Amino acid sequence: MKIFKNATVVTGDGKTVLEKANVIETDGLVADVNLYYDENIESYAEEVIDCTGKCVMPGMINHHQHGVTFGTMFASGCVNYGREFILDHLDRSLLQGHTTVLNVDGFATMDEVEETQKCHPIRIKTATTHAPINYHAGELCDGKGFQPKHKAMTVEKMLADGAVCIGEVGGGHTLGGGGQDYLYIPRAVKEAKGKDIDYLQARAMKLSVLGRYIEESYYEHDRVATALKEVKLDSFLTPEETRDIVYKTTLASVKVALDGYREAAGLAKRYNVPLMIHNAPTSKYIVHEIAKMGLSTLICCHSNYLFTTEECVENGRYLKQFPGVVLDAAVHDPWGAKHLVSGPENLYAFYENDLVDVISTDFAAGHSDSMLEAIQHSALEKKLVDLAKAVRQGTSRVTEVLPLLAPNLGLLKKGYSADIVVTEYPQLKNVERVYIGGKLVAKDGKVFR
Repeated sequence: MKIFKNATVVTGDGKTVLEKANVIETDGLVADVNLYYDENIESYAEEVIDCTGKCVMPGMINHHQHGVTFGTMFASGCVNYGREFILDHLDRSLLQGHTTVLNVDGFATMDEVEETQKCHPIRIKTATTHAPINYHAGELCDGKGFQPKHKAMTVEKMLADGAVCIGEVGGGHTLGGGGQDYLYIPRAVKEAKGKDIDYLQARAMKLSVLGRYIEESYYEHDRVATALKEVKLDSFLTPEETRDIVYKTTLASVKVALDGYREAAGLAKRYNVPLMIHNAPTSKYIVHEIAKMGLSTLICCHSNYLFTTEECVENGRYLKQFPGVVLDAAVHDPWGAKHLVSGPENLYAFYENDLVDVISTDFAAGHSDSMLEAIQHSALEKKLVDLAKAVRQGTSRVTEVLPLLAPNLGLLKKGYSADIVVTEYPQLKNVERVYIGGKLVAKDGKVFR
């Protein structure tokens, strides 16, 4: 038995926040959540944690994460970042209060997921995109991580072996998003010119050539020349060279990747499983098309991303009219690294307009801020959403949308698995302890693998 006493307890049900409350864990399960108990039971407890000034809640269920298995990464099928990075990334996620992660690098195989799980206490599940058109889009963009076993795998077999959904279909690498900015365009410039450029310079190249909606017809010599001068690339890149690099890295896979949405939607309908799709300006209209198909669950990933604030709100409201559509709001990195997203305005707008169904972190080149930090700023500081509701969007609501991801998790309720996070209060981002199935797996910044 473990007793967490005198805490601010957020149960995850979307309604309940208890002050000076107690959570009792027994044999890996939540045994009780109460305001009063007989203190004589403390003599029977293995551990009594005084949580005065702390918050106790269910572990966050991060349903959109890359780089968390030893398999290929992204929709582009690239070689993963290496074992050390992956384990460190899982450590980082656990220390942020995420006790379950869903791998949405959809070409990983089940053996790669299971191998990773053996090395880390965080709960790891996976999605799948093992289908011909999506595979071809990955090859056109990169595909260097594909092995014969990836090519032989199918969505049907992955679902039978435990994949929880189809996704993430499309992505910032195959559809001209952030993956091009921090990976493929800088790599291509280095190969062509021997020069290192940063992600902002790469983004300026991409947007000047293709625009925000990734259109081949957008190119104009003078516009590109101006952009190159503004980001100090004009000394070694011409507009024509820039166009050729961006077309080769970014444009080649876009049309095929969009066709992959239809392929995946057909499979999701056939097998009656949730579908997760990349929702951004490039894919806006194909997302609308899929939304009209009447899938049982269509998760529109990071719906607050890459659009202007006005666009993401307008697009979110449009999508919400279709049954089965679930809007995911991604945290990214607006408070920390600020590499992918410079500020939280779009996230705040989603909360203000009650468009958030579920939240996740996404990847942000491995530097995403935590779901708890987003909840802290949005609920406790900005008062844009009720705390109980915000926590639910990262816990029990996720389990409803993706039933196979985290069964018997997401609530502090009798009989539920004791995945428990203890944080400072109201500074929720400061995670002090993490328990999975009642076992202490992280404390004061240290992970116990």
